[in-house]
Amino acid sequence: MAQVNQESNTIYLGHGKTATGPYGEFFNITLNLNKVNEHPHVIEEYMDTKYIKLRVTKKAEVDEYGKNVMVSWWDTSKIQNEKEPTETKKLPF
Repeated sequence: MAQVNQESNTIYLGHGKTATGPYGEFFNITLNLNKVNEHPHVIEEYMDTKYIKLRVTKKAEVDEYGKNVMVSWWDTSKIQNEKEPTETKKLPF
């Protein structure tokens, strides 16, 4: 089962390592497709194409396998709800 942070409803879908090369820093990540299948709502569709919005963040500590980044589902519905304008009071004139 995919790990879910109950406070933020974050669904962790993978992990990875930071690497540095001649063109700068980048992330080698692994996405666990079984975890995606356990949470099909993370797959969005737009114009007959399927997408998953991901967030890659650095871990506070490197794990026992040297992984120092995590991959989670980026839930944009919360961001959109926060940006929705609140109804303003209409003045009587």
